[in-house]
Amino acid sequence: MKLIQTYDVDLSEEWSTLLRELLVASFPVIYPKDRLFFKQIPHGRVLAFTPDNQLVGHVGLDYRMMNLNGTPIRVLGIIDLCVSPAIRSQGIASLLISEVERLAKARVDFVLLFADHEELYSKNGFKTVSNTCKWLKIDHETLTTVGVGTEKVEGLMIKEVGSMPWGEGELDFLGYLY
Repeated sequence: MKLIQTYDVDLSEEWSTLLRELLVASFPVIYPKDRLFFKQIPHGRVLAFTPDNQLVGHVGLDYRMMNLNGTPIRVLGIIDLCVSPAIRSQGIASLLISEVERLAKARVDFVLLFADHEELYSKNGFKTVSNTCKWLKIDHETLTTVGVGTEKVEGLMIKEVGSMPWGEGELDFLGYLY
């Protein structure tokens, strides 16, 4: 498996098409069919290719500051992790997660995500947390700001990759919710 870190501005038309097809196949009910992001373009991406150059996996990366109980924290967010439905359960998602952790070393306090499949992330060292979250609400269809949300959000998982421990309480995303 070949992993390539890239940015949207560097995607060729061919890779953009392949990525759009992978995202729509992986999230068929909710993913917009005309773009490569749900609410916001990720800061970076890691793409997984087979030896014969077939795109089979993706993870979007969102690197930003957040505020946990009054303390600024550096977070690398996992967005839209997916593997081609035809070849799931072969360790590709775990390989992508390992690459995210490698990228996070020494620069990040926590890797954070919202899990659809908590078992995958649990087996990769993530834990479920229950924080009251504050975020900028974006309508994913119209791409407009519709307010500020404040509530506990299901599926929030983190992995401590720095020296700081996670704390229950308030988590301000200082931006949109993945």
